[in-house]
Amino acid sequence: MPHQLTESVKILQKCAIWSGDRVLLLKRADDAHSRPGQWDLPGGNAEWPAAHKDLKNPHIKDIQREIQEETGFEVSLDEAEQPIFVASYFAAEDTVYSIILGWKYNLIDTDQPAPQVSSEHSDFAWISIEELDQYDFGFAGGETGFISKIIRYSR
Repeated sequence: MPHQLTESVKILQKCAIWSGDRVLLLKRADDAHSRPGQWDLPGGNAEWPAAHKDLKNPHIKDIQREIQEETGFEVSLDEAEQPIFVASYFAAEDTVYSIILGWKYNLIDTDQPAPQVSSEHSDFAWISIEELDQYDFGFAGGETGFISKIIRYSR
């Protein structure tokens, strides 16, 4: 159960990182367990908060950690900040209930810095909202997919 809080519950967090009018996308590695070779936002599954029990919102530390691991960017989200997107999904075949949280972060630098892409990804792109439909997000894209919604809601 490395990527779940319990055997039947996980929290998946993604963040739309904006630099000016462009959002950062990461291309998942071809050997990724889920959506191989498709585009994504930085983020991942929350870890059980044993290391940060005293925090009011341990999920904030999780999304900051994921962003740093996947991009090299150190972001600062305030304890009072709230997700811009919340959804849930039940995978009947695995009997796993997923809570999906979407975040927004604006980089101060508008030069679209190059992220230090982790081994989980093979490429990156800074895109405008008008280019969104040109990228394959798999089931997480299109009009109803959570990645597309997080990007659109964050504008």
